[in-house]
Amino acid sequence: MNTIQKIIAGICIMAIPFLGSCGKDDPVSCNYTTEVQAEANAFSAAANLYATDPSTANCNAYRVSAQNYHDALEDHRSCATVAGQQAEFQAALDNLQVSINSIQC
Repeated sequence: MNTIQKIIAGICIMAIPFLGSCGKDDPVSCNYTTEVQAEANAFSAAANLYATDPSTANCNAYRVSAQNYHDALEDHRSCATVAGQQAEFQAALDNLQVSINSIQC
């Protein structure tokens, strides 16, 4: 498994608790699986493309899509607070941002 795949796998593993943590009983809309799905799909596609063709353009697209995914997740901070998972949510976002910042194109 190359470095990019390890980063993606780590991010996905860290995101799992947050993707399903908010349910329909919560007072705010917290359906991560649908609300950040477009960004998650774009991030995954960009990562796969960069893994198969590590060009500068694909690296930049990968980094931008990762940042867009991070930003989309960050928009759901209130959901994590309602679910009592603010600390875990922040740690996952911080880890993702560190990973994004380490991408060298």
